[in-house]
Amino acid sequence: MDQTCSMVVIDDIKTVVNGIVNQLNWAEHGIEIAGTATDGEGGLALLRRTKPDIIVTDIRMPKLSGIEMTRQITELLPGSKIIFISGYSDFDNAQQAVKLGAFDYVLKPFTSKQFLNIVLQARDSVLKERADQVRLGDMERKLKESIPLLRQEYLNLLVRYAADPSTLAQRWDFLQIDLDDRPFAVFAIEIDRPPGASNEQTIKEIELNRFAVQNIAEETILASTKGIVFRDGVNRFIAIVNVQDPDEPLAVAERCLRNVARFSKCTISIGVGQVARAKSEIPLAYRQSVEALSYNFYTGGNSVFDFRDIEHGKHQAPPVYSEHKEKELLYSIRSGNSDKAEQALEQIFMEWDGMHGYPSPDQTKVLYFELALAIQKAAADRIARPEKLPFEDKINRLTHHALTIRDMQRLIKELCSLGCGIVESRQREEAQRIIDESKRYMKEHLHVNESVADYAKRVHLSPSYFANLFKKVTGQAVMQFVLNERMERAKLLLAGNDSIQEVAEAVGYEDRSYFSEVFKKQTGMTPKDFKLRYAKNG
Repeated sequence: MDQTCSMVVIDDIKTVVNGIVNQLNWAEHGIEIAGTATDGEGGLALLRRTKPDIIVTDIRMPKLSGIEMTRQITELLPGSKIIFISGYSDFDNAQQAVKLGAFDYVLKPFTSKQFLNIVLQARDSVLKERADQVRLGDMERKLKESIPLLRQEYLNLLVRYAADPSTLAQRWDFLQIDLDDRPFAVFAIEIDRPPGASNEQTIKEIELNRFAVQNIAEETILASTKGIVFRDGVNRFIAIVNVQDPDEPLAVAERCLRNVARFSKCTISIGVGQVARAKSEIPLAYRQSVEALSYNFYTGGNSVFDFRDIEHGKHQAPPVYSEHKEKELLYSIRSGNSDKAEQALEQIFMEWDGMHGYPSPDQTKVLYFELALAIQKAAADRIARPEKLPFEDKINRLTHHALTIRDMQRLIKELCSLGCGIVESRQREEAQRIIDESKRYMKEHLHVNESVADYAKRVHLSPSYFANLFKKVTGQAVMQFVLNERMERAKLLLAGNDSIQEVAEAVGYEDRSYFSEVFKKQTGMTPKDFKLRYAKNG
């Protein structure tokens, strides 16, 4: 900011003018002499030309008095400080001049110090007013720059809370809200999340999408009516639009939907509230638009939802599914039958999808969440702690990141598949453990003649289930496994010093001839031939 003040001196006595100008070093005090004059008319012309900050003038001058000049100066240069020089005889005139707007006066005779003090007071006053003006200019500039933010904050409050009718017009004018005082429609506009999109968008991508959507929506609205669009979250905007009739908002919203899809890299969903007849009804219309927008849960995006349609369907019964289908699903999960579980789940989804109209998204979300918890519970007793983490992750994503009904269905399918997979894995591990235990027993008791029922009883299973399980795990029938093991044991014993009778008894055959018959059938040679082949001197 400039700290220099300009000053002119006007007096019909030349020696007074020269004395004021030359006796003091004005530059030292930040004052520049802009010019001098010796009569009122010349002084007025000088003032018009130089527009000084400080004017020193005599009250009595030829052609134009100081008083008359003051009247004209205060209109011409309202910020200038006028200091009058007067004698005692003009004291009353000097006081009158101060009332007219003069800064001060000095009586003749005066000393340089007295005069300097008055001029410096005028200078300080000029500098203070100049600084105040700069501050005021800064404040006005900042206020102007902050109008969009103030408008954004105000509109966010306007749509949520009742406003004082007496201040609405004043606020709208100050914040430059260009809407007529006639019926309004409120749109809730949300940028759709593309199917399969990750959460790793850059800030630049998010901002570009937001900028594009807001501008396209504003241009589309302003092409047919007055309106304003402002942000209401990371991916959501609110539009307040002047409308003529109840059907106009839907048409405008549909145009916004098409233009955003056409001219940007994203799509939007729009919820349209009922028409607000007055500004005081805007909060209600806003709540209706947000509720209507929530129905993009069913479509996944690129749709317009009219609150009137939603209001009409509010008495519809909430979605349900039969207890039989749920039991079928949960039994399939508990048995690890993923094919049957998937089939039962698809039937439940088809039953819901086939319902007439859309129930409340919140009701549907609760139903899906309850189904997810039932699936988790069905597999819970088979799940070890490390395996619970994937389950908990999917439940968390279902709660916080499932934006559409398809998202929820996909996550529930994954949850169901995960549960079946874990149960199936546990069953395989358990089956392997049981069969391994049975095989150990069989190998250790080849000399004992036992039936399938005997082996099944030891592991607390039915004979048929045990036989099927054994075949599934080993690829062999129970008794075929026992026979194979007996023959392998017999070979080892025959290759040693044991007699054929001893070998037969060791592998469960009391009758030597019967053992020989079985052995030959299995190996292609008699026990004696086998023994001779591997004998030391054979």
